[in-house]
Amino acid sequence: MINSGNKSIKKKAYHHGDLRHSLLVAAESLLARKGVAELSLREVAKAAGVSHTAPYRHFRDKRDLIEALAAEGFRYLTRESWKIEQKYPRQPEKQLIELGWRHFYLALEKPAIVHLLFGDVLSLKNAGKELREAASEAIESLIRIVKNGQKAGLYKKTNARILALAAISMVHGFSLLVISGRIPPPLSGRLQVKYLGKALADILLHGMLKRHGNTR
Repeated sequence: MINSGNKSIKKKAYHHGDLRHSLLVAAESLLARKGVAELSLREVAKAAGVSHTAPYRHFRDKRDLIEALAAEGFRYLTRESWKIEQKYPRQPEKQLIELGWRHFYLALEKPAIVHLLFGDVLSLKNAGKELREAASEAIESLIRIVKNGQKAGLYKKTNARILALAAISMVHGFSLLVISGRIPPPLSGRLQVKYLGKALADILLHGMLKRHGNTR
């Protein structure tokens, strides 16, 4: 359901046996256009071209539907992580940077989904099993990439979860600044944003302090 690159999500016709997928596609489209507050199971059913009672075959209520959307978002990030590891098996630094760009582009293309993942709409503490497991798998995939760098001697031998938290905090913070328009021109142009992203990645990996001479 969550597509990579610049591919847009297209509404698919409902086929028998594929109701859940059709409902999630419709829900994601409505979420992007109307936001969480305006999303309802009835609206989703209408958009998917099914009866207003059909969503209840898979979702208890609106919250259950939203959690399913968020779970799909986390699964997308997990899949991308595996793809990146396979593409750059001997380049753990490249793995981390590429995964950061996947997070960033997801935020640019689907800000409503990213808000579900990292915003205050849902609480993982009180979430259902599906969402909690999907979120856990996503963070573990990031931690695994960090550990790849540690094994290669690139990163500090400290808690990999803390390093992963630093990485995701920088990426998510940068993403929010860009999509909210808080980065002013001329820095907000496409090429400038790309440059800023690379500069932030360099700071994340190598730090702000000078490594030689006087640090003051």
